[in-house]
Amino acid sequence: MQEQSEPYQNLAIQIKSELEKLINRRHPWEGNWQEIGEMMAPNRADFIGKKSRGASRRTRVFNSRPIQALTRFTAGLQNLLVPAQIPWFYLKTREEELMKVRNVRVWLDETTKIVRDAFVNPKMGFQSSFHEYTQDLGAFGTGVMLVLERPGFGLHFMTLPLNQCYLGKDAYDNIDTLFRKYEHSAKELVETYGEEGVPEPVLDILKNNPYEEFECIHALKPKRYFNLPQTVIGEYASVYILPRFNWVLGIKGFHEKPFIASRWERIATETYGRGPGDQALDDVRMLNEIEKSYLRALQKVVDPPLMIPDDGFITPVRTTPGGLNYYRAGLGSDFRIMPMPTPQRIDYAKDKMADVVQSIESAFYLDMLQLPGPTAGDGDVIRQTATEVQARQQDRLPILGPIVARQESELLGPLIERTTALLLRSGLIKPPPEELMEAEYGVEYQNPVSIALRSIELQSVQQLMNYIAPFAQIDPTILRRFDLSGLVEAGAEILRTPAGILKTEEEFEAELMQEKQQQQQQMMMQQQQQAADIAVQGTQSMENAASAEAMGRA
Repeated sequence: MQEQSEPYQNLAIQIKSELEKLINRRHPWEGNWQEIGEMMAPNRADFIGKKSRGASRRTRVFNSRPIQALTRFTAGLQNLLVPAQIPWFYLKTREEELMKVRNVRVWLDETTKIVRDAFVNPKMGFQSSFHEYTQDLGAFGTGVMLVLERPGFGLHFMTLPLNQCYLGKDAYDNIDTLFRKYEHSAKELVETYGEEGVPEPVLDILKNNPYEEFECIHALKPKRYFNLPQTVIGEYASVYILPRFNWVLGIKGFHEKPFIASRWERIATETYGRGPGDQALDDVRMLNEIEKSYLRALQKVVDPPLMIPDDGFITPVRTTPGGLNYYRAGLGSDFRIMPMPTPQRIDYAKDKMADVVQSIESAFYLDMLQLPGPTAGDGDVIRQTATEVQARQQDRLPILGPIVARQESELLGPLIERTTALLLRSGLIKPPPEELMEAEYGVEYQNPVSIALRSIELQSVQQLMNYIAPFAQIDPTILRRFDLSGLVEAGAEILRTPAGILKTEEEFEAELMQEKQQQQQQMMMQQQQQAADIAVQGTQSMENAASAEAMGRA
């Protein structure tokens, strides 16, 4: 068997050793995650043991409402953070003066549109990948996504199953290390790395059993923490190894962190997050136990146990439809087969289950992520006016605000920065103007929470105008207190109007100057015309007077 050089073998051994430490640090989480997965996300419950492909995964599920709650949470959170139908972010500079420069605003608007198009392009798979991401985030409190570039195909978004991922953080509690343990078949290894990039045993197995699988490890972290045997670009490094043979499959560098990892909420000393699934777990356990009791009680009501006299019947008693049972003639009514009295109050179980289901849905924030309005006693949604809906939206802002803020910081911000950088290097985004070369630009998000907050600001302006309107009829000079041009700019900023719609201040002033000059020219022309008319009239009058005088002499 051929061997790689010692530096590569040492690198593989280093990665294996570090992974073992990360595995030990994640171990206390796995029991809780496994239980959450089995009851709320069965398709993602592979933390302890591994089910064979195609095997049933719902053996612990007696009531599917928790699974439905997670599904609705996933859809609601995705529509809240990254809706596919409407713009949900804008790029802007951190310096307000630069935002007044037209070509800066136009470049930021064009770049924003290109990045948004990448997120909705089905070939890049962002929307489906984000759906899986929010499932992990809601169930386990932590999600992991790779943002890569495939030559010839463009960007590629891929959510990694949390059971494969082992995370590490830096001194500022930011996730900066990702180790992934997964499997590849011999065929996939050769297709990915070529025959020269895999050890000989893999090639031998390929001939006889191309689908035999090998454990692989993918390590991603700042390259300064690797002892790399070769030089790579960027600040981050990625290393793939076959631990069975201490074989390095590939090494690659990245300009920025190529993965996204966010937590729903976390304790300061912990690396992994805790999600709504952890908060709902106690209620989910209770719901499953109540469901079992309810089903047993319901079976007793529908198919109750029977009381059979110890004499007078030929056994076995047949309880099937149309079954014939023989008994001694002459038996009185007290010797008949009768159902055993089993007083059951299944309505108690149904009422309790309804309360527990509501508690589970509240744990997943369904009452805020999906706003149908209050319901009547029969379950129908009560119709509300637009003002009432807006008031309810404002009531939920204090709760949704911190939730959205963490995801903007750990998920959306790094996601947009990484995507923008990849598109910029690929040439799909034009180079920024000179004014932005040394400046920093950031992200402003547009989600239902931020829209509602901005609408409050716009409403305050409208309320002021409505308040002053009656007084302006008495004293029109009051309106001079308003800077109408400033109002237009403020409204455009609040409503996020595209930069190309409004003229710059210089363009507007130049246009006003040109109009003023045209008016002056028109006035001069009118004055000259009037002077010419007066001169003509004077000349005519003199001629008339001379004619009259001549006629008088005659």
